[in-house]
Amino acid sequence: MNASDPGEKSSRVEREVLEILERAGAAQSPVENVQATVRRQSASARARLSKSTHRPSRLRDWPQGLLKIGAALLLAIGAALVADAFRLGAIMLAIASAIAFFSLWVPDRVSGPGNSPRWRGQDLREEDDPPGFDWERIRPRRGPK
Repeated sequence: MNASDPGEKSSRVEREVLEILERAGAAQSPVENVQATVRRQSASARARLSKSTHRPSRLRDWPQGLLKIGAALLLAIGAALVADAFRLGAIMLAIASAIAFFSLWVPDRVSGPGNSPRWRGQDLREEDDPPGFDWERIRPRRGPK
């Protein structure tokens, strides 16, 4: 029985389901084969790229706060060293030192869009609910968590 056979007792929904199943079982077109191949190759290239950029480094193992403090200290020392000879450069190094120091209080950006489950732009994690927002009042729990 396929979708083209008019069944006496088959409904329209059954005929549509059979048609969908027939299309799914049919051989893929050359365009679909090329698209699938491109998808596989791009996924493998992304995996290779992430492996190559994830080389362990001694500098990356240090805490970011410590690196920022070290950069601020080095810039301040540089500003003090060039203060007599190059006043504008010393001021610029001092400003850069202050920016590096106060960047300790700036929150880091999220590294990518795929880190948390999202639906229509909304984060689906329950930890990120707005303060004072009571989900239990809106959607009561129906059983153990």
